[in-house]
Amino acid sequence: MIRRLASSAAIGAAALLATLLVAAPVSAHIDPDPTQAQAGSRLTVGFTVEHGCEGSPTTQLDMRLPDGVTDPVTEDVDGWDGSIDTVDGDTIVTFAGGMLADDVEGTFGVTMTLPATPDTTIYFPFVQRCEVGEIRWIGIPAEPGDELDEPAPAMMLTGPVATVPPDASVPDSTTPSSTAPEVTAPATTDAPIATTAPTEPSAVTTDVVTTSEPVVATGSSSQSGNSSTGTIAFIITMATVFGLGAFVVYRARQSRAANPS
Repeated sequence: MIRRLASSAAIGAAALLATLLVAAPVSAHIDPDPTQAQAGSRLTVGFTVEHGCEGSPTTQLDMRLPDGVTDPVTEDVDGWDGSIDTVDGDTIVTFAGGMLADDVEGTFGVTMTLPATPDTTIYFPFVQRCEVGEIRWIGIPAEPGDELDEPAPAMMLTGPVATVPPDASVPDSTTPSSTAPEVTAPATTDAPIATTAPTEPSAVTTDVVTTSEPVVATGSSSQSGNSSTGTIAFIITMATVFGLGAFVVYRARQSRAANPS
């Protein structure tokens, strides 16, 4: 009797242990951190992968964002490349290029703005791809409390709806600041400076042109004036010489007439 009880206990313990071992990977599902957040808020949500695919390391993660989630940005994870793509109207977040051992946990973060729908639950269907096999964390309960083998990560949204400043919706976006320079385009009101700048050079050039013309004109007139003045002086000089010569000849003739001998 005692042997039978001991044998039954051993068999029951072995069955329980086998059940736990089989259920362990399933129970270690992926939960978002946090699991509850204010609707309409912007925050970084972490998704922690706790194990691989029955011993095979994880090599890629693909997650579909719920409707209403906007402006997603992947957080840096050492050894992994994060990307965001649109496939058939769905926003898909992918982490690839790395390797996460089966017995090592890894957290992958995505910064996003949550839907403005308080008192609702949103789901993040998640496919964990491994070197061998994959786990599809895509199960969405039909009724609250339904137990699923591979449930999609779920988050409860609470009220009231958060107010997010327009320029805070995308941390890396510089659209607001880039529009500021255009708005500050009243820098075009500095057009007076721009207009005065051109007018100054034009005024200077006109001054140069107008002053250069007179300079050239006065140069030619001074030369003609100098030549005419030289001609008059030459004529006066020659007239004086001829006059003096005639006077000398006249005086000599008079002197000869007075003294014939």
